[in-house]
Amino acid sequence: KIMPARIASRRKDYNLVDDTYDNGLPLHNDEAFQHGITFKAKYIGSLDVPRPTGRMEIVVAMRRIRYEFKAKQIKKRKVAVNISVDGVKIELRKKTKRKNRTWEEPKWTLMNDPVYRIFYVSHDSHDLKIWSYIARDGSSNVFRCNVFKSTKKSQAMRIVRTIGQAFEVCHKFSQQQQPVNDNKSVKSNTPKSSKSSSSRRREEEKIVEETD
Repeated sequence: KIMPARIASRRKDYNLVDDTYDNGLPLHNDEAFQHGITFKAKYIGSLDVPRPTGRMEIVVAMRRIRYEFKAKQIKKRKVAVNISVDGVKIELRKKTKRKNRTWEEPKWTLMNDPVYRIFYVSHDSHDLKIWSYIARDGSSNVFRCNVFKSTKKSQAMRIVRTIGQAFEVCHKFSQQQQPVNDNKSVKSNTPKSSKSSSSRRREEEKIVEETD
C-alpha cells in the first residue's frame, strides 16, 4: 500500500504514551502488519466530532462519549481490534459453545478504517484503560471518534503504540515502493525503437503542449 507523505508529518500526534512505559522500540516486526495484529477490547461507542487540533480535544470527546453512552445505559461490546497496513478493523466477538468447548469468533465488522484516514489515537489520562482513535469517513469526510476499553492499562498502551507503528510501517513501505514506481514510469515513457523519428517528434511536441 502506498500511503500519503503526510503520514510522517503526523508522527508527533502518536507520541501520547507515558515515557515510563514506552522505551521507543518497535513492538512488532514490520512483516506482522502485512497479516494484521489482533487485540481484544470492549467497544464503548462512537460519535461524530469536529476536526481536532490538539490532544485535549480528543480527551474531551472521549469523555463525552463515555458519559453519554453510560447515561443511555448502552453496554460495552466485546470486539477484536485488528491492526495492519490496510488499517484498523473492528469486529464484534461472540462466544460459541460446542461439546464443552468455548471459543470466540468474529461476528461482523463494525468499522474498517484505512490507515491514511486515521488522524489521532490516544489514551484518557484519567483512566489509561480507555483509548480511542479518530478517523475521517471516506464518503462524507466527517470525523468520528471511536472509544474502547481494554482489560489492562498495558494492553491499551500496546494497542495505541501498535496503531502508531502501523503508520511508520506504511510510510516505510511507501518509500521502498517509490523507486520501483519511478523506474516503471521511466520505462513506460521511453519511446519504442520501432517508431520513426517523425512520430517521436510529434509525440514530444504533444507532451510539451500538455505540460505547458
